[in-house]
Amino acid sequence: MTIFRVPVQRRFSDIDLLGHVNNVVFHDYLQEARVHVIRQVTAGTHIGFTHVIVRQEINHRRPLYLKAEPVTVEIWIPTIGAASYQFAYRILDDDGSLAADALSVMAYFNPETKSASRIPPDVRALLTEALEPDHVNAQHRAGAHA
Repeated sequence: MTIFRVPVQRRFSDIDLLGHVNNVVFHDYLQEARVHVIRQVTAGTHIGFTHVIVRQEINHRRPLYLKAEPVTVEIWIPTIGAASYQFAYRILDDDGSLAADALSVMAYFNPETKSASRIPPDVRALLTEALEPDHVNAQHRAGAHA
């Protein structure tokens, strides 16, 4: 399974009255990681797809504080179903400690019918390819030499 590692910068506006990153901001960190992965998975293709979150769960393990160092969001696709797939995550502090783990269930969304529908074969192929470790390694090698 491919695990993408996405650095996400902490912002002053992330901090709440208790002096730590507000729980709502964790959703922003997950979204930044999802967008990064989707862009990476679809890079070099003309395949576009839309999805909606149908469920999102976060287990807060420890607080995050304002630091210059970014957090790291580890994100991967553990399952792909007929009309939905999942993203699993770990949010790590700069010292590598686990601040949260999370799961998003994503439904493929057909903009023409404005409803969830089965994942088309071309989109399924991209998601399935993202499960393979060689997919990310090949992209990193190609990007490093570009």
